Amino acid sequence: MVTSIVTTSGNTTCMDFGSNPLHGYVGGSTPYGLWVDGPLHPWRDANGTPTFITCHSEGYRYNVVSDWHNGATWTNWNAGVHWNSPRDTTEGHYANRHWIMSPFARGSLVVGLTHHEFYQSSKTVGGVAGFNSHAHGFNTRWVNTIGYVRSINDGQAWTIPNPGDYGQNHHNVRCVLIPEPWSYQSLDTAYGFLHPSNIVKEGNYYYAFVEVRNLPGNTTLLDNGFTIIRTSNLDASVGWQFYNNANQWETVNHQYYQGNIAPQQPKIFLKVSGYNPYTMHDQHGRMAQTIRYHVPTQKWLLFGYTGLQANGFCYCVSDTLANPQFEANGRRMISLAGGGAMNEYHNNHYIGVFDPNSQDQNYQTILGNSAVVITADEAVRYKIGTIQIT
Repeated sequence: MVTSIVTTSGNTTCMDFGSNPLHGYVGGSTPYGLWVDGPLHPWRDANGTPTFITCHSEGYRYNVVSDWHNGATWTNWNAGVHWNSPRDTTEGHYANRHWIMSPFARGSLVVGLTHHEFYQSSKTVGGVAGFNSHAHGFNTRWVNTIGYVRSINDGQAWTIPNPGDYGQNHHNVRCVLIPEPWSYQSLDTAYGFLHPSNIVKEGNYYYAFVEVRNLPGNTTLLDNGFTIIRTSNLDASVGWQFYNNANQWETVNHQYYQGNIAPQQPKIFLKVSGYNPYTMHDQHGRMAQTIRYHVPTQKWLLFGYTGLQANGFCYCVSDTLANPQFEANGRRMISLAGGGAMNEYHNNHYIGVFDPNSQDQNYQTILGNSAVVITADEAVRYKIGTIQIT
C-alpha cells in the first residue's frame, strides 16, 4: 500500500512564457494567446516524442526534446497556434471557449476533454468575441461544462463536434456532460462541470475526473467536490457514463442536462455544501487534477489541490476506477519536507503529476521515486519538482 508521498525537491521554473511574443493580450489587458491556465498532461506522439498542448482557449503544442527540467529543450511545434477555440456566444451552442485539458493519444489520433466556459453577459475585445464582461459582478452568470475535441494528426489541429455527428442533431453533441442552462435558476454565481483530469484506461473503459460545482436549488451557495466519468468508446462525445449517487454507472442523456436540479445527478465525491466561490477556497473541487497508476502497489493515485482551511497538495487512493474507493480511503496530504512551499498549491495553480520515464504513450504509470510534478504559476510559468512515493 502507499504509506506516504513526500517532495524530494523544490519547484523551479522550467518554462517562462512571459517574454514569448505569443504570450499576449487583446484590448491592452485581456489575456489572449500563449497562457498556461491548466495542468500539463503530456503524451508521446506517433514517433515517440514527448509532447503536450498548453491549456488555454488558445493552445500551443510543444515537444520536449530531451529534458522536462530544462525549458530550453522544449520546442513549439511549427512555431504556431494549434488550437483556437470557437467563440460563439450562444449558450446552447456550447462553443464559446474551450480549454484542452485532457489529451489522450492512440498513435497519431488524440482525443481531448475540454473545460468550456459560457458567460451570460459577454463582450468582444479587440475583435475577439466571447470574453466575460463582468457586467453583473466578477465572474457571475458563468456556466461551465466538459467538452470534447479530436485530432487526427498528433495534436497539430483539432476539431469540435457539430450537430449531426454521432447521430445527435443538436449542439449538445459538443459536450460530454451538459450543464443546466443559466435561465433555469438565473442565479449570480459560477456553476457546472469544470477542469477535467487526464484520461486513463482500466479494462475496457477510459476514465477521467471532473470538478463539480452544483446548485441544489434557490441558493447561490454550491455543493463542491469532484466526480468520475467513463466511456468504452473514446471516439465519440456521446455514450459517456457518470458514477451516480447509487454508486452505479449511468449513461449521459444528451437530450437533457446533468447536475443542479436535473434528474441525472453525478455523485460528488467528498462533497462540501455551502460553498461560496467568491469568499472561499475551492472545497475539494480541484483534488482530482491528475490520475496515475502506481505500478509497485497496483493502486490508482489521484493528485490535486485541496483548500478547506488552507492551501495544500494532496492525493487519494483506489484499487480500481470501476468501483472507486477514493472517498472511503479519504484525502491524504503530501509532505513538503523535501522542498516546495504550501502557497504554490492554491486554487489558481494547476497540478500535473507524471513519470517522464513511463513508456506508456499517455504516461499512465508512475513508479516510486521518479514521479514529476509540474504546476502552472499564474498562467505564465511552468514550475517543476519531484516527489517520492513510498
